[in-house]
Amino acid sequence: MYKCIDFGHLFEDGEQAVWYENQGECHGVTAMERFSGCPVCRGDYEEVHQCKKCGEWRYDDELYDGWCEKCLRDTINYDTFFEYCDANKDEQYLDTFVMCYLLYCDEVPKYPSVEFHQLMVETYKRMVANVKLLGDKFGFLEKCVCFIMVDDGSIGIENYAEWLNNRKVVK
Repeated sequence: MYKCIDFGHLFEDGEQAVWYENQGECHGVTAMERFSGCPVCRGDYEEVHQCKKCGEWRYDDELYDGWCEKCLRDTINYDTFFEYCDANKDEQYLDTFVMCYLLYCDEVPKYPSVEFHQLMVETYKRMVANVKLLGDKFGFLEKCVCFIMVDDGSIGIENYAEWLNNRKVVK
């Protein structure tokens, strides 16, 4: 599928408007240049793909491993956040999140012990339990979303989307 950049018209391959414009004469031969554009407005267009979740047609630079940003955000909850961090233990995601977002420390130990990591896991789980009992007064879930969707930029979003696509869901 293709989408008009100016107005968002959707159309399939082969439906593009095609026209020719005279580019002048050279040695008695008229040079014609071929153009194509949106079939409605003749504007520029780009190829689009559907989001895996919502099905909306998006440009390539609006998709992360097949997901639009809104749908990725919607998948983040306390459980998926923990699973994602747990799958990236080598990167110390959970330790970094707890230290920086919840305890407001500037640094995470470079080589944390197993005990330190376990303390970070317990702190995270305690915060989740508190939110479930008392409500999310301090934007805890939004901090989880921000950690994935903002802090690492598009690379972090791509990593999360890839993880989500390869994730094994236990039922």
